[in-house]
Amino acid sequence: MRSKGGATVLRVYLVFLYGFLLLPLAIIILLSFNASPYGTFPFEPTGRWYHVLFGQNSQLLSATYLSLKLSLQVAVGGILLGTPLALWWVRKGGFPKKAASLLLMAAVTIPWLILAIAMLFLFNAIGLGRSYLSMYLGNLTVALPYVTFLVAARAATLDPSLEEAARSLGARSFDVFRFITWPLLLPAILAGGMMVFMVTFNNFVIQYFLAPFGVRTLPLEIYTLIRVGYRPDINALATLLVALALLAAFLLHRLVGARVLAGGEDTLG
Repeated sequence: MRSKGGATVLRVYLVFLYGFLLLPLAIIILLSFNASPYGTFPFEPTGRWYHVLFGQNSQLLSATYLSLKLSLQVAVGGILLGTPLALWWVRKGGFPKKAASLLLMAAVTIPWLILAIAMLFLFNAIGLGRSYLSMYLGNLTVALPYVTFLVAARAATLDPSLEEAARSLGARSFDVFRFITWPLLLPAILAGGMMVFMVTFNNFVIQYFLAPFGVRTLPLEIYTLIRVGYRPDINALATLLVALALLAAFLLHRLVGARVLAGGEDTLG
């Protein structure tokens, strides 16, 4: 009886927790189909705000495209830099590993506001100033530790005898990485890339300080619009982004699998 009662309490707690977390998203989705421009009741269904969103003068779509482009570029850069860095970090000992750990942890633990101001001074000193390259490097700096730590955690669990056996059979280093190491690290690499993408897409602070004048990503555009007043087409855009996130999660689950993505099993592909 106690175990059944405990399970019931746990289910109620989980329902309340997920309801609390998902209720704001449900409200935004509902308001995106409400005719009222101020998000008030009574509810009158309409698709007007999606028409406004895709209008010719909509700045939200251009800002969204810029954020998606920047996030994808940072994710690719994070994977290309973070994967070899993670392998070096796992297999290297002594002071270099401790120094790398300190630098990576500093990028995670130091508040982004301080990092953004420091990088702004640095980029001004070297002549980059506020530019797209500065914004890219700033986002890459704060997002790189996420993919590095995820890939390093996965690399630490790999059996070194697999690579040793491949080398003993005459495989070159590149072939060992391509056919052995890469498939085993792929779940962590994908997870790290997704993490970098999400961190960059939502990183208002870094983009606010480093974005060039006149260039606004989606966080900057929403910040500007909220300062002048409520825009219901933002709800329509948020609904589309939620749908895209769910679609990406579904496709990743179908292509990779939940257990493999979590590192629960090894696949050599």
